[in-house]
Amino acid sequence: MQRLDNDSNDAIVFRVDETSDLPIWAQLRNRIAYLIRTGRFKAGDQLPSVRSLAAEAKINYNTVAKAYRDLELSGFIVSVRGRGMFVQKSVAASSTEEDAIDALVESCIEQYRAKGMAYREVRERMTEIVDSLERRAREAEEEKRDYATV
Repeated sequence: MQRLDNDSNDAIVFRVDETSDLPIWAQLRNRIAYLIRTGRFKAGDQLPSVRSLAAEAKINYNTVAKAYRDLELSGFIVSVRGRGMFVQKSVAASSTEEDAIDALVESCIEQYRAKGMAYREVRERMTEIVDSLERRAREAEEEKRDYATV
């Protein structure tokens, strides 16, 4: 696990998951997005430079650059010429539990996408999972009622 410090004394704790099918750049992107959405990085915070992050995490410079590029395209961060990368003011999250959970769901969706699934297929899979959970909860409730009437 690597601890990657930025100028505001916060850190990106990042560990490459060698067993994941998700490319390293996507793993890094998801981690940084999660830290932003959960409020660990706040609006206006500066992220580590591409070079320092690559050196600290012992990953390729281009891998970090690709993760940052995707975060910028997604509106999480903004590049300020000559100064670096900063958390976008409009996406900095209030640190609510719901935001943290949403970040986890987004990460799951991105992992399905990295496996080659289309958004439609991901939606169908997520619906199947929700339906299964709902069915199990309903069955457990029915079982509880059956025991109460005995």
